[in-house]
Amino acid sequence: MAKSTTQKWIINGVLAIVTLSFLGLSIAPLITGILTPNPQQTAKTEQTDTQAAETERLKIQIEGFQAVLKREPKNETALKGLIDLRLKLKDFKGTVEPLQVLADANPQEYQYRKILARVLLELKDRPGAIAEYRKILTTNPGELESLQTLVGFELEDQKPESAIGLLTKAIENADTANQVQPKSVDKPAILWILGNVYTDQKRFPEAISTFDKITAEDPKDFRPLVGRAQIKRIQGKEAEAKTLFTEAAKLAPVEFKDRVNELANLPTTAATPVPIATPTPSTPPTP
Repeated sequence: MAKSTTQKWIINGVLAIVTLSFLGLSIAPLITGILTPNPQQTAKTEQTDTQAAETERLKIQIEGFQAVLKREPKNETALKGLIDLRLKLKDFKGTVEPLQVLADANPQEYQYRKILARVLLELKDRPGAIAEYRKILTTNPGELESLQTLVGFELEDQKPESAIGLLTKAIENADTANQVQPKSVDKPAILWILGNVYTDQKRFPEAISTFDKITAEDPKDFRPLVGRAQIKRIQGKEAEAKTLFTEAAKLAPVEFKDRVNELANLPTTAATPVPIATPTPSTPPTP
């Protein structure tokens, strides 16, 4: 995932909520403010002026990129610059068209389409985002974020069989894809997601069989132990669950040990499996 100091696409401010504080003002401070400049008010005014100047500067730059795109509609530098500036202005709707052009012109660079899908989700365009994630899977069948997102939508829509079908297809194609491009598909990670879907649907034999396939891929993978532990907990076999969690914590990489222990210490009434060790980026990737 490339990072650039000049192009930070969809930064943490994507989900930021601007809050306004309403302050009660008495007459005395108002009179004092008329007679004596208020340092805080002055600072606020200067900040507002600075923001206005920055906004105007960004708009001028946007006009420059738009002028370039009128001559060269697929100029990547101009497209990226326009997207970056509109995101800084929180103009997400204005990024859709240039992102679409960029994604269509570079089908091999699925990150562009991933950013587009996330922007569409921010705009509450669920069907549009789903369509983009599906396009990603046509060229990158093992792309985990796309798979996870689509599986989540299918489960949300009460369509577990569709979710299972998506994951099963990705698993079936994994070996072939990895022969063409080694390590392009993380088969154990997809199996882990599928195992959790089965667990969520209380299809425990199929879940255990799926976790066994992860172990066959890598006997030292700690996730199958976590999956089995969660099944035991759901079945009310807490002692067996604790034993499995302990074994999993021993095998888990350092960065996951705390999470495994956290799961082990959840209330015994926790009946919903908690997926771990699968990437869920909090912000869209950058080209």
